[in-house]
Amino acid sequence: PPLGYIENATTFAQSCHEGNHIGVGESKEDLDSYSVDLVKRAVHLVRDPFDNIVSRFHLTHKNFVKAKQKEQVAKYPKSREGFRTYCKDMGERFYKEEKAAGVFDWFDDVNIPCRADFFRYIQWHNLAFATTQNLNIPTMIIHYEDYTNNFEQTKDMLLDFLDLNGTKEPPLFETGKTYREYFTEEEIQAVSRMFSLLAHNKTWDHTSHYLS
Repeated sequence: PPLGYIENATTFAQSCHEGNHIGVGESKEDLDSYSVDLVKRAVHLVRDPFDNIVSRFHLTHKNFVKAKQKEQVAKYPKSREGFRTYCKDMGERFYKEEKAAGVFDWFDDVNIPCRADFFRYIQWHNLAFATTQNLNIPTMIIHYEDYTNNFEQTKDMLLDFLDLNGTKEPPLFETGKTYREYFTEEEIQAVSRMFSLLAHNKTWDHTSHYLS
């Protein structure tokens, strides 16, 4: 529901320095926060929004399997058809709440699959760029495809930025996870219009090449 994902700069920054931890000798996770003064730099990862939204669905499907929700697994298979059915059902389920919250007052194209997830994607990057700017900390921006195109160079640049030495071989990076074919050309154009209206300058600068 929209009230669960709409954030502002204050709530987003607060959640950035929170995390779960398990104390010594304990088995239960506790939510804790740490001083923002401890944050010295940031790594901002940007992925093709279409791939990102489908990957979110894959995670949801994985959770259905893990929870042994056989009806959901059957209804929403890990495929283009399963994704589109899931998006349609979620769009219809939360449409009235989104309308009441005014989430899409500026853009009411209901034909975008999982449009709430695209809203969340844009919002997250807008707020992430704003947060690192407000903290005035060095930030390295990595695009997901950098790992595919030049894994070793990207890895070395990341370690150098973090002032770390590589001690072990990194895990294998799986390439080829692209899902643009899950969307029609009309839907891709509608998403592009959505970004042009909602994305802040830095978000647009680092995502617009995915939208053409």
